[in-house]
Amino acid sequence: MTKMRELRGDAPTPDRARLVPGRQRLLAAAQQSSARRMRLDWRVTTAGVAATVVTIAVTAALLVGGDGPERGVQPAGPNLTSATALLEQAAEVVSRQPDLRPRDGQWVYLKTAQCRYGASDAAPDAKPEVSEEWVQYDSPVREDDKDGDTEPSQRRLYRLLASLPDDPAEIRKQAADMFPMGKDTGLTREQAETFALLATLNEAYPVHPQGMAKLFRAMAADPGIEVVPHLVKDPTGHDAIALYPDLGSEVALRREYLLDPDTFQYRGNQSVAVRDYEEKYEDGSSAGRSHKKGDVTYCEMKMTQSLVDRDGEKP
Repeated sequence: MTKMRELRGDAPTPDRARLVPGRQRLLAAAQQSSARRMRLDWRVTTAGVAATVVTIAVTAALLVGGDGPERGVQPAGPNLTSATALLEQAAEVVSRQPDLRPRDGQWVYLKTAQCRYGASDAAPDAKPEVSEEWVQYDSPVREDDKDGDTEPSQRRLYRLLASLPDDPAEIRKQAADMFPMGKDTGLTREQAETFALLATLNEAYPVHPQGMAKLFRAMAADPGIEVVPHLVKDPTGHDAIALYPDLGSEVALRREYLLDPDTFQYRGNQSVAVRDYEEKYEDGSSAGRSHKKGDVTYCEMKMTQSLVDRDGEKP
């Protein structure tokens, strides 16, 4: 370690925020199985020496360098100790991701996997149904709707993110204006605003990186959002971070919003039974279906999202 410090002793201390994406990739790789773990091979060719030196220097800076109170070894992977810590971490990472800079006239290609179990004979372990669709980025119908009768266009959502202020309370208000919950939901105003923040996360693509970071920070300031303290398996079999709105202990189902544990990009949502329960109609009679704790009763996973230039074009 002394030799590594002396090697680039004249180099300025790197900015911690600039190193976040690299740190996430490095620590995520360290979590993989031994077959995929990074191995430092000192028997490199002359052409690879420079790249190896840079990798070692960055690794040393991540482990022993940096300013402020976070000196020392950083925890691997996403910080799941609290929703606030996790969402602040997510904001830092996504703010450094590239802006896709969408253009008018483009389309959004969306490949989704859906599972619905409540009103069908499908078993909870049935495979999700995969479908494809193309959504016009600047759809005139969704662009001009001001009453909340239809979902906002992708352009309206991109522009919303791009124009968000820093104030979390104002972000909540703007999200609630974009996704009005209605008066018959039984939600409090605070709960409706929480769901509006999550709806923005669910619907926005492409995203403005700095705007998405502000959205995550507004969610970090929301006491109504919790995180499952461990990674979960999504319906497609991949690890995911699970956020959810806390509606109290009386609810039988929990809607989880899933993030990629490496990039913090939104992956989809699922409804999960938090206790054993039986479905019933409004009159109290049995609907003929029961669920065990942990059953996924609904999912919508966004397997692929991409900007394309024409309707029907695949990325």
